[in-house]
Amino acid sequence: MAEKTVYILSDGTGQSAINIVKACLIQFEDPEIKLSVYSKVDNEDKIVNILEKAGRNRAFVAFTIAKKSLRRLVHEVCHKREIIHHDILGPPVEKLSAFLDSEPIENPNLLRKVDSKYFKRIEAIEFSINHDDGKNLKNLEEADIIILGLSRTSKTPTSFFLAQQGYKVVNIPVIPEVGIPEEVYKADQNKIVCLMMEPDILQKIRIERLKHYRTMSKYTNINNILEEVEFMYALKDKHREWHIVDTTNKSVEETAREVLMKIYGREIQL
Repeated sequence: MAEKTVYILSDGTGQSAINIVKACLIQFEDPEIKLSVYSKVDNEDKIVNILEKAGRNRAFVAFTIAKKSLRRLVHEVCHKREIIHHDILGPPVEKLSAFLDSEPIENPNLLRKVDSKYFKRIEAIEFSINHDDGKNLKNLEEADIIILGLSRTSKTPTSFFLAQQGYKVVNIPVIPEVGIPEEVYKADQNKIVCLMMEPDILQKIRIERLKHYRTMSKYTNINNILEEVEFMYALKDKHREWHIVDTTNKSVEETAREVLMKIYGREIQL
């Protein structure tokens, strides 16, 4: 298949459109695709010049543009030049406008606005990095979420994903021979989530982790893993305020949503 080109137009950075296009391309087997990204496209002349080039290259055009008049221009030029195109931002904004009975601001810079939420996310990320993998047990009372989990149950990826949403997260590895640090029992017990995984899947992940070392150990032994899982369930039975989230075959995003549902009764806040 000859290489095809996707033009991405945005009056901002274009990152949202890039993420969506890449997510769509994953559904196709090894597509020969080149992405041409045009950011800060905020006037009619720029749009027309870029679309003329896209027409000559028989490209697909995806765009995220806040101003309705500029979105309309993209549609008009693309229809005229028979360019396959997709408006990523326009349709949902217009439907939300009707639902909210309110006109959109049409400011492309709002997504990157530096405000209190931005600084809250930065603070949460720094906190979560400093409290990753049980390396720091100070200030647990400041944590929004405390994650306990066996090795390779997605503790760190889940913690960092939640941190990017503004949640301060502590994650602590559970080792039956070592037990749970005393500091955990002094924290708000409703904030504690135990990440679990089906033993056979956990074993496969651990074996994959160690395959380069060409060694088998207690770490990958199924009987040992079963004992670890039983230890976790025994802990949960003993501490009824704790929550359990099964991470088996779940994405980090799915796990994070479930963690928030367990603790706060809601999904990730915007």
